[in-house]
Amino acid sequence: MTGDRPLRSAYRRFLAIPTRWMDNDMYGHVNNVTYYAYFDTVANRYLIEEGGLDISDGRIVGYVVSSGCEYH
Repeated sequence: MTGDRPLRSAYRRFLAIPTRWMDNDMYGHVNNVTYYAYFDTVANRYLIEEGGLDISDGRIVGYVVSSGCEYH
């Protein structure tokens, strides 16, 4: 751990998400609100790949009950 933050090696899964022009501010930083869209993408991808979620014709429903973000 580095201070209160876990190291990257503490995480088991990663998903590369390319940014769009509108995702970035004039300094090239990703806008904060965009990160939550990324979280939604990652959560749904996990539910589809690992949880058996079939978004078009499935009987399983996946929920993200709580989420949070701390920027460092």
